[in-house]
Amino acid sequence: MAVPKSKLSPSQELMARIMRIVRTCPEAASEVLELMFLVSQIEAATNVDREYRDAKRVISRLRNPLWEMGPSDREKLLSAAEAIRRVCRLAEDEIPATPIADAGERAQVEARLAAALAGELDAAQIARVTGIVAAALQN
Repeated sequence: MAVPKSKLSPSQELMARIMRIVRTCPEAASEVLELMFLVSQIEAATNVDREYRDAKRVISRLRNPLWEMGPSDREKLLSAAEAIRRVCRLAEDEIPATPIADAGERAQVEARLAAALAGELDAAQIARVTGIVAAALQN
């Protein structure tokens, strides 16, 4: 009698798919490891990240990869993005077009910088620093 395959959890399924991408496209390993780190953060912090901001970013990054790839590899990334979207029960219109395109990102960065740098920089300087940070996050 054949041993039944154990059913993988959604995160295990995603990790398995991502590892297949690394095997077929080794030059993407560093980006894929970054994505795996983000996925583990999502899994660990879903009770903190109630709006699934990190999940939305990972989905967007999978849909808009930083490296060139063939159609089959591209399909694997899209499949992984869909698995995350499905697990997090996110609607398609909730996914940003780019990883940090969600409207509140810049305001959140600026608020945190203002709190951290209060008394050291004026509002104009904080706005400039916020622009630099937002541009760095966009890459």
